[in-house]
Amino acid sequence: MAITSLRRIRAKTVRSAVASVALGERLPNAAYVATGALLLFSLSLILFPSQDSSASRELAGKATCKVCHGRALLGLRSFVLLLFTLSGVMPWLKNKIIPQIVDRKQFEASFNLDKYYGFAAQILYHFVLSGCFATAIYTSDNTLYHLATLAEPAYCTFDILLLLFTGVSFTHWQLKPLLVHHTISCACCHALMYGIPESMYGKLLQLVFHLSSGFCLGIANLLQTPSLKLSTLQRLWLQVVSMMFWAATRVGLVFLLGICTLMDAARIHPAQYRQVMVELNAAAIGSFAFVVIKTPIITRALQEAIQEYQQDRRDLEVGLNQSPRIWSRGAPSGDPMI
Repeated sequence: MAITSLRRIRAKTVRSAVASVALGERLPNAAYVATGALLLFSLSLILFPSQDSSASRELAGKATCKVCHGRALLGLRSFVLLLFTLSGVMPWLKNKIIPQIVDRKQFEASFNLDKYYGFAAQILYHFVLSGCFATAIYTSDNTLYHLATLAEPAYCTFDILLLLFTGVSFTHWQLKPLLVHHTISCACCHALMYGIPESMYGKLLQLVFHLSSGFCLGIANLLQTPSLKLSTLQRLWLQVVSMMFWAATRVGLVFLLGICTLMDAARIHPAQYRQVMVELNAAAIGSFAFVVIKTPIITRALQEAIQEYQQDRRDLEVGLNQSPRIWSRGAPSGDPMI
């Protein structure tokens, strides 16, 4: 009974993996469609406003951050504070704390430990910010939301400065993607904090960004950790979960929340309404561009996991066929596929 159930789990996982590969191949096209739909929707909101000017002026007066009240110098003060904090905390996590938790001796000499520990620190960063946004949504804490929104531009600035001064970024990214990411984060931050700070959808959008990044990066690091001793079935299952989560959050949820956030911008209608629309669309285009760039990488990793699993199954069957007495008693208890 146990062997039959295991075989069903294996067959279902392989079918899910094949379906996930097909999804990964179509996901970049879905990102292009979502980008075009958001741009057209924004254009329709600009060309055909649905609110009268008096209501717009009334709401526009409330569209300011409750911490800095739209004053650039107060926002800059928080930004500089976060920049210095992250410049100290992130390298400390990467070089001191995480190596004590994940022993470097388990890795091969050629393995890029600096990149691995950098991503591990970034995973913690994303999950901490996810917790901050979830708390800000639940408690309506304006100060926490203010700081959490500014954290991403501060981190991107720290990463670019690290690359410029040392030649290596925190997670070994190159300058071009870092600059694109920085532009996106600044546009999104400015639109959400100074344009529509009261938007619940804007808060949820940032929560989805950080949660999806932390989750998918976490799985990628788990798959590279030798001490976990993951079987090929477990590795394949994790790859499937990563692809499904990536597609559901970074295309599905981001598109839906993007529509809702644009509608909030039209409802609140601040004085810089068109500027907010441009900034939100710039952030959306950048986000979907990352989907187009990163999805083929996830898809290739999933295809390799399928091949690795199928090869292990063939090797196991060959071994069992060469040992009839073991085969007659069923699968050995140390089955590496379990």
